Amino acid sequence: MTPEAKPEDSKKKLQKTALNRLQEARAQKALFQLDLREGYFFAAPHRRRSVYSQTEPEMTKAQDASFLNTSFGFEICGDFPTVIINTFFPEQVAWLTRRAGPVVPKDQADAIEKQAADQDEKVFSSIRASNFYAECGKSFNPDLALGTIGLWIDHPAPWAHPRVQAVPIRELEINIGADGNIDDRFVVRHTKLRYLEALLPGVPLPKKITDKREKDDSKRCVVVWGFWRIYDDTHTEKWQHVVLVDDILVHSSELTGRGSCPLVVARFNPTPEWAWGVGPLIQALAELRMMDELNGKKIKNVDMLLAPPIAFPDDSFANISEGIEAGMAYSVRPGTEGAIKNIYDPPSPDPAIYFTQDMEQRIKRLFFLDWPQQRGDTPPTATQWLDEMTLAQRRIGTPGLAFYQEFCVGVFMRWVYMLEKANQIEPVTISDKNGKKSPIALIPQNPAQRSADQEEVALFTRFAQIGGGAFPEEWKLETDGKTTLQNIAKKMGVTRLWAQRSDDQKAAALASIQKLMGGATPGGPAVPGAPGPSPDMAGPAPAQPTYSLRGRGL
Repeated sequence: MTPEAKPEDSKKKLQKTALNRLQEARAQKALFQLDLREGYFFAAPHRRRSVYSQTEPEMTKAQDASFLNTSFGFEICGDFPTVIINTFFPEQVAWLTRRAGPVVPKDQADAIEKQAADQDEKVFSSIRASNFYAECGKSFNPDLALGTIGLWIDHPAPWAHPRVQAVPIRELEINIGADGNIDDRFVVRHTKLRYLEALLPGVPLPKKITDKREKDDSKRCVVVWGFWRIYDDTHTEKWQHVVLVDDILVHSSELTGRGSCPLVVARFNPTPEWAWGVGPLIQALAELRMMDELNGKKIKNVDMLLAPPIAFPDDSFANISEGIEAGMAYSVRPGTEGAIKNIYDPPSPDPAIYFTQDMEQRIKRLFFLDWPQQRGDTPPTATQWLDEMTLAQRRIGTPGLAFYQEFCVGVFMRWVYMLEKANQIEPVTISDKNGKKSPIALIPQNPAQRSADQEEVALFTRFAQIGGGAFPEEWKLETDGKTTLQNIAKKMGVTRLWAQRSDDQKAAALASIQKLMGGATPGGPAVPGAPGPSPDMAGPAPAQPTYSLRGRGL
């Protein structure tokens, strides 16, 4: 084999590997396509119902939306993204912090965490300035309720903000890897030949594709972007990136570094067997079917009550098989006046079928929308309300842990990677004794931990109320107020909002208090040299009260 033939053979091998991985990923989606299609029927009937990427998407709108008898799926799938965003990554909150790992010496940890916090603030500013939250709202409804979402995050120009694009389930193909996490990930897009330059800037196209485009650029083609992990280095995260046009490999590269993959895929409530998540919309399909069927039966029953079926003789005066209209006059042959009559009197519906609160509450619970509600006439106490809110956050945190790791951490690290490549932030590193630099460990702050911190603060508040109320002197003697306040602020995540005074400001404030108290320190002796009251204004010292043990019966 000549050396010139090796690159071509390697290209064919990589092309075959990409197509095989794509086929395996499509087989994973085939197991869930019925659930995905039914979820779209209840929550987004206007969306393209086909979820297969190997077929051309239909160009007509689905017509079966007229058979839908309930809009409850629209409501809960519209509220679910708001709950997820406010719980995991609120827009105005730093929803992830990077802290020094256990291998970092304690004397360097504070400086490293301060440097990381400054860089994190720039990252969050860039996220807020981009279209990230707008695309999340577009991608999450209803794909997140189905359990799986995809975002393409790229930074095409260093002078511009990063760009985010929602990837619909129809274009997304995924598969799990050796560690049970999402490994193979593909975006399959059916487009026209004239858009190849916009979709693949700077990528040379083979002559077969260019000739086809020059002949008729309105014809359609299939563009595939693929990524999968490379495990030849255990210390560095590496990805294989390929681009195919009509199953022809046109570009390949290796991406190195955490956050180098632009396609972020996340799942809500994943399972260890399959690549696709089992979201609350899939879990609630049974209840949505019952609600839709029940509403359809109600409509049919009401229709029977208002317009019951009638019977008329076959030699009647006119053909009224289509029914009769209000206000119309019909001629009746003498002797057949009583021939037209109702043949079925439907019974009155049971009022119980109109009470669907229990079913709706079960669905809301699956969607984590059952926030604390007032039961009865007595409003809940503040403590009871906070306890129920903590429980709700804990419930959503359990199935959402994988979502936080795959989405929140994935998006953040992708942003860090892009800004570092654009030289907009400096990587946070630490030097060992040999001068070798290594990145710090990432410690994400997830909702479950935040809920635990809030519960710890609530327990300490109760403890302070008991200790300070029963033993005020001992409490003041034993408690370091400054350190305690700093610990509480750190647990509640408000350290960046709490503006603390410097030592000079505290000394000036203490001097002002001493002046107001006549030169005496609070609870202590007079300060030497401090101004005292004027002798002319000073009156006789007040008499000290005397106490007698006898007066108390002792």
